[in-house]
Amino acid sequence: MDAHNLSLDDVKHHFRQKIRILDHTLDDAQLEARCPLDNGRHILQPKTRVGQLDRLPIELINQVLGMLDIPTLTNFRRVNQRAMHLVDSLPQYRRLWTFCPNILRAAISINAASFSCETLFQTLTREKCESCGSFGGYLYLITCKRVCYFCFTRRKEYFPVSLTLAARQAKLQKKAFSHLPQVLSLPGRYTAIAKLSRHRVTLIDRQALFHLSEEAEMLNKRIDYMTTEPRRYMSIVAAPRLDVHHQKAEWGLFCALCRDNTGPRIHFRTQYDQQDILQHFKDHHAAQIPTSPSYQYYIYS
Repeated sequence: MDAHNLSLDDVKHHFRQKIRILDHTLDDAQLEARCPLDNGRHILQPKTRVGQLDRLPIELINQVLGMLDIPTLTNFRRVNQRAMHLVDSLPQYRRLWTFCPNILRAAISINAASFSCETLFQTLTREKCESCGSFGGYLYLITCKRVCYFCFTRRKEYFPVSLTLAARQAKLQKKAFSHLPQVLSLPGRYTAIAKLSRHRVTLIDRQALFHLSEEAEMLNKRIDYMTTEPRRYMSIVAAPRLDVHHQKAEWGLFCALCRDNTGPRIHFRTQYDQQDILQHFKDHHAAQIPTSPSYQYYIYS
């Protein structure tokens, strides 16, 4: 087939949004059961106010609420029906629970409070990994960075440090780290070979820790098992790109032909947006498109 004439319809049988591989990130931590969201399930008839906040015009209220982190916004939402209505009507928050509720569940469950609702929303409107520039199909929820699979499993900045280890290495009391970006992990299994984590662990962003203490740099000399390091997965959740103009979420796409190694040696975990994956097929698989895709279905959903 002429590569110049390829369209998404021509290659739709050769890419998927998901692969049947259990990564053991927060997506696999039973978030829906642990943090059920009640958004949109109530008939709201607010009868009480929310104090001085109600004196502001709605535009300013939205700005104030957008500056709150997700756990704090969730707590405020519980105050009364008026608070619930204000939060649920916040445009950024509404898009989050409409298109990617698992990200809300994850942020609430691990108390990811170092970034605002507005920051989270703006991060989701972008698609590139902040470390390498490829499609970033995940969020690192300690600092709200968009990241790809290869960066969060290999780069040091996405390998958080436990509070206990940080205090011991930096020779500081634990309260000295309270202002650093951190989360509280969920019990569960992270990576296929790791033991079940039964306790919640405070995880601190490694980069922020190094800025606090020079002694913490010694932590980089510890053995890093990369793709099999459980703590690399404890603050990671899959993330789409929010298309505000078309009111939809665009998830990354995987090439099925790369999974079968029938073309150049490009890792099958590489994700693309629609434009990039079409270019990928034009560059690497144009001669293979008129072929039956049936053999690819065993790993792609």
